[in-house]
Amino acid sequence: MRRWLTDLALGVRLALGGGRTSWVRLALTGAGIGIGVAVLLAASSVTTVLSERAERQAAASPVIDQSATGDVLHSVFWTTDYRGDTITGRFVDAAGPNAPVPPGTSKVPGDGEIFVSPALADLLASPDGELLRERFPQEVVGTIGREGLNAPHDMVFYAGDSTVTRDAGDVVVRFGGERHDRTLDPILSLLIMVGVVALLFPVLVFVGITTRLAGAERDRRLAALRLVGAGAQRVRRIAAGEALLGAVVGLAVGAALFFAARQFVENVRLLGVSVFVGDLTPSLPLAVLIAVLVPVMAVVTAIVAMRRTVVEPLGVVRRTKPVRRVLWWRLVPIALGAAALLTQAGAFGGAVSSGSAEIVIGGIILLLLGIPVLLPWVVERTVGRLRGGAPSWQLAIRRLQLESGTAARVVGGVAVVLAGGIALQSVMASAESEVVDRPLPEADRSRISVVLQESTPETTEQTVGLLQRSVGVERVHPLRTVAFKLGEDYYSATVGTCEVLRTVAALPGCADGDSFHVGVESGPGSGRPEPQPGQRVSVFADDQEQEPSLKWTVPAFTEVAGPVDDPMSVSGLLVTPSLVRDLPASAGHTRVLVRVDPDRPDIAEHVRNAVAPMTWRAYAAYFGQVDLSDRVKEFQSIRQALLAGSLVTLLLAGASLLVLALEQVRERRRPLAVLAASGVPRGALGRSLLWQNAVPLLLALVVAVGVGGGLAVLLLRIISQPIVLDWPGIGVLSGAAALLVVVVTLLSLPSLRRATGALGLRSE
Repeated sequence: MRRWLTDLALGVRLALGGGRTSWVRLALTGAGIGIGVAVLLAASSVTTVLSERAERQAAASPVIDQSATGDVLHSVFWTTDYRGDTITGRFVDAAGPNAPVPPGTSKVPGDGEIFVSPALADLLASPDGELLRERFPQEVVGTIGREGLNAPHDMVFYAGDSTVTRDAGDVVVRFGGERHDRTLDPILSLLIMVGVVALLFPVLVFVGITTRLAGAERDRRLAALRLVGAGAQRVRRIAAGEALLGAVVGLAVGAALFFAARQFVENVRLLGVSVFVGDLTPSLPLAVLIAVLVPVMAVVTAIVAMRRTVVEPLGVVRRTKPVRRVLWWRLVPIALGAAALLTQAGAFGGAVSSGSAEIVIGGIILLLLGIPVLLPWVVERTVGRLRGGAPSWQLAIRRLQLESGTAARVVGGVAVVLAGGIALQSVMASAESEVVDRPLPEADRSRISVVLQESTPETTEQTVGLLQRSVGVERVHPLRTVAFKLGEDYYSATVGTCEVLRTVAALPGCADGDSFHVGVESGPGSGRPEPQPGQRVSVFADDQEQEPSLKWTVPAFTEVAGPVDDPMSVSGLLVTPSLVRDLPASAGHTRVLVRVDPDRPDIAEHVRNAVAPMTWRAYAAYFGQVDLSDRVKEFQSIRQALLAGSLVTLLLAGASLLVLALEQVRERRRPLAVLAASGVPRGALGRSLLWQNAVPLLLALVVAVGVGGGLAVLLLRIISQPIVLDWPGIGVLSGAAALLVVVVTLLSLPSLRRATGALGLRSE
């Protein structure tokens, strides 16, 4: 072990003193590995994020005991919306000085006091929150700390209200309920799986590339070591020290990138999810695994890469033409990966996941592993069949025929990233198409529903009066919903005048004393019996009853068509007021349908402000406010970020290709100078460099599109989503790859010009 450490340390010292080329190689390696390490650290933080959120959610959950007495906290949960954002909170009233204190607050807010989250405080203080301030007239006495929030952008509050009683709300004996670990959405889980695996392979590829870059300069150092007596095995260990240095630098760069980017994570919201900076902390076992695995991979890859290299005291010899590559075993990873993913088809597409994440990850790894394994065979067989053409083409093809492995390995990393990017973007494109092609039902934007939590005749009358005086309100229609039990099944009857009932169902004709049934709630084959006229059913006297105590006879009714695809429509029994005159007013709860002018700006906010004096007793729902464009923009932003990440990795691969091209020009400067002196135009030599770079990258792109598209199809089958390939993204990546070849070639021309000069004919 001491000999290994000594040899690796010597390799590190030689790499640091190897001149400008060694520093360029080190910077390239550090950048490539650093990007992968940063992503791996972010992925290893997912478990911490979920665990911390679950801990805070459990700490903020109230423990309810309606029979408790003493210093308890009476609480009512309430929610409202403001321009598409949801605001949730609790109205509370302490029954004594030792009542439970809500998490994140310093005390129980008194009557007329409120604690708000930082995001809600910022909104209320901004010009955009002017309309919202009418809903929260309480005095802000503090902000809710992190322990009372799930995410930095949560908009929550705790407001003191002396009208909250035991009968109206919950009796909270303490905060800190049972923890419920949250599972990721199947689509998000697959995105993380593909992203981590797609960026893990380039780490391996970039480490392997470092053993092949600046080969001439390194070969001279290794030969010198052999000349002074170093054994062949020791020379390989010293060469592996250079890769180890690149891996260590990559670890440092990756950690720096991760912790620098982490500072901005609270400003990022993806699909409405945000994360605290402190939550984005890598899991300690996974962080240690990354810190150990990356250097080990570097050393092992470097040693394996030199298995065909013979280092002698007077030079380095690479074993010439290797054994002809065979195809069958190179297809095994792809076949096994596809078979593994096929076994999980539909497993993550339902409400309950029945698949195995391990099998999915293994299938993804095998499919992406098949790319760098298959690519050398593809390049070798393709260039081996090419004949004829212009002199520049023949020079490039002959060079690739002599040594195609290095070029295939260089572009193998970018092919893996492109395939992973294609799969990721296709999954996102499919999810986006679901939002665009199958939007939410079109709601009647002229109606708002106000639900009353304490529906007494007095509160109903007060709410109707407030709404009638509101800006933009045209008509107000009270509706009453009576819950009843038939056998072991629960139903409801909607009570309202004919004018009101016509707003929620298509009625053929109506007069007081009529009854209707909209057959959606319990259709044929549902296993639930239909309510029949004349049946005696049990009715709940109020919302607090555990079992119904009243009796009611189902009236004769007329069957009507089911409701249109509208969230404001109702189903079940529709009855006019005279049919329930024997039931007390406390039976059932009330909601108010409000007819508004949909063209008036912020009409829903004006209605919500109108019922603000009702505080926790009223909640206004406006389905016409749902705007799909915001969610589509979020999907598009994620796809653009993925595309940008793929382009950055493509640029990194381009840097690798550039260093390789420059090194090959240096190694071949004497043959190139002889060709130029023999009359071969420098333009032809420049074009040969172009074809030499373009052919492997084009073949890598074809393989990446094929494997990435197949992976996307298999993943979409797993989550039961429509098959959608992101052709615009594939086109952008293909165009970027073509541009990359041109740029690399142009940057290689100055080195080519120097190599083809008269001084290139000199030899020692």
